Amino acid sequence: MENSPESASTTEWVEQLYAPETRRAARQKLVAARAVEPLVACLDSPNQSVVWAAVVSLGELRAAEATERLVALLERGVLEWDVCGALVRITGEDLGTDPRRWRKSLGTRPKASSFDAAECIAQTSEFLGVKANASGGGTHVFQLSTAEGRTQKVAVLFDRRDARLGELVVIYSECGPANPKHYETLLRKNLGMPFGAFAIRDLDGQANLIIVETMAAASVTPGVLAGKIEQIAARADQVENQLTRQDVR
Repeated sequence: MENSPESASTTEWVEQLYAPETRRAARQKLVAARAVEPLVACLDSPNQSVVWAAVVSLGELRAAEATERLVALLERGVLEWDVCGALVRITGEDLGTDPRRWRKSLGTRPKASSFDAAECIAQTSEFLGVKANASGGGTHVFQLSTAEGRTQKVAVLFDRRDARLGELVVIYSECGPANPKHYETLLRKNLGMPFGAFAIRDLDGQANLIIVETMAAASVTPGVLAGKIEQIAARADQVENQLTRQDVR
């Protein structure tokens, strides 16, 4: 039953996965309850720690119904070794982190993309509590407030394609005018950035420094997109403040 004590407890335990101090106990309770469906839903979380908890738990449960979703994580490059470990426990095979080998073994094919950009943007706006402004050419702009009382715009583009990956989603935010004297420093910083990368984009005839991340549309959910937008907004605003001491982007 939807409102049964068991379902209420499961919902509470899933919420507790988001807090480091309660995550381990909540994960153990979900495993003990064999809560496969809620754990599979957690694989879409923008919080990588929650995804990790779900992956490990599904492996412990040997949840065969989760194999397709786990292979999809491998295709997105998410927690590859942890996902591989879960698949090994579920299937008894060790095929490494190459999703093609897993698909061949499991006899499955990647699902055809049914990505709906408008629906994704609408749901992302709901998650962030910020309405996106369409600026033409498949671009949507979110303006987020930061913890320091500043604001930062993040653009999401849906007009790019790759011959192998298909439709792409490009997320970027401006940091300020590009200065060649900073190029080497910024390129070196890219190696240590946990998300996104510095790049140069011509905007209104001027070279601008941006932080950008490009993803296959098939791997993008509203939750993932909302998380990326928040991360890029915070980092780009920090860089803009350092470079310009302004808050105009």
